Amino acid sequence: MNTFFRKLLKKQKIKGKNNAILQDGSLHNVQYNVRGNNNLIEIKKGATLSNMMIYMRGDNHKLVIGENCAFKGGSVWFEDNNCHIEIGKDTTIESAHLAATEPGRKILIGDDCMFSYSIEFRTGDSHSIIDNETKERINCAQDIIVEDHVWIGAHSIVLKGVSIGGDSVIGIKSLVTKNVPPNSIAAGIPAKVIKNGINWDRKRLYEAFEV
Repeated sequence: MNTFFRKLLKKQKIKGKNNAILQDGSLHNVQYNVRGNNNLIEIKKGATLSNMMIYMRGDNHKLVIGENCAFKGGSVWFEDNNCHIEIGKDTTIESAHLAATEPGRKILIGDDCMFSYSIEFRTGDSHSIIDNETKERINCAQDIIVEDHVWIGAHSIVLKGVSIGGDSVIGIKSLVTKNVPPNSIAAGIPAKVIKNGINWDRKRLYEAFEV
């Protein structure tokens, strides 16, 4: 066990066996709260994390923060076992709560995405809904997948089973419950596609519109 991890264990709330933290990024006011075994946290080169919590309950979870990511506030949250949250390189998140719950569920976010603040992702509902006739549960968790270069507006919520195609935009305060195709804008409660055939840029572009 390296010196960094020994110091981290003393300072942070990390309990269990064979938990590993591979840190090649920069952290400021990041709290770890880990209970379980064989969990992996990997923060790649150039990534910056601040004012957030990494919370894990259970075994064999995996968190990967890609190169040059910026995650400025909020939390990543794991429950049950074998869950996976991965954020691609160059993605920026002002603040978000990303929750992967129920065994084997995933949240996969692509490269060069841009999330505003107060974003929420949930793979599950945290409690069970039972069909009275069959006695079976009808709200099992599902993965969430966000492809490369997706912009998500402030206060938006993305629920289980959703896939958002690349180069798309999710409007402010949207509730995304269904898949969004690439190169489109979706907005509303629930979110609906309101425009196709678009792309977006982080820069404010003026030249193309000059008269």
